[in-house]
Amino acid sequence: MLLAPSPSPTPSPTPDPHTPAAVEYLMSPTAVCIVLLLALVVDYMSIGPNSIRDRIAFLLAVSAVREGFNESPLDEWTVERLRDIIQTLLDATGGARIAGASINLLIGAMVGLLWIYVIGCMLPVKLGKRLGRFATIQFRASPLYRLNLPLWIAAILLGLMSDLPGGVVGDITRTLLDIVTALVAPLPAWLFGDA
Repeated sequence: MLLAPSPSPTPSPTPDPHTPAAVEYLMSPTAVCIVLLLALVVDYMSIGPNSIRDRIAFLLAVSAVREGFNESPLDEWTVERLRDIIQTLLDATGGARIAGASINLLIGAMVGLLWIYVIGCMLPVKLGKRLGRFATIQFRASPLYRLNLPLWIAAILLGLMSDLPGGVVGDITRTLLDIVTALVAPLPAWLFGDA
């Protein structure tokens, strides 16, 4: 008696490393609104010394933007506009070799460089003796506006696009943002009750 061959097991599909995993949120929508309001109040009312105020406002803002707007239509719109700008600049080179640069890798590199700038802004000025001018970088607010626009631009861009860099810089940026968000997430419930 001949037995039918047993069906071979279907191989499980190999996950694509370039496909983003499902986003896991640490804050509810209400908590995101509260954290964003806290960041605005801290910055607008200039609570505390400038260096401490800027650090607190940035940490609150970048966490709120990441939790509230990452992978949203605003995120997609921002990345598309940035791609369009970079493509226009590359096309303007007139067929030079640089025109073949990967736009996605360029955006990831720019986000990584923005993180490096922000780390310089967050470092204590005392470290300037060891790290040079890097530790003395600051978010310089215009005296005409109450909100620190460079701080908010950096927080919005990093909150939306920190998942774009690859390599070691990408791993570090995502880890830093995960740590910051985990530290900020319990704040609304602690201050105002269950959010």
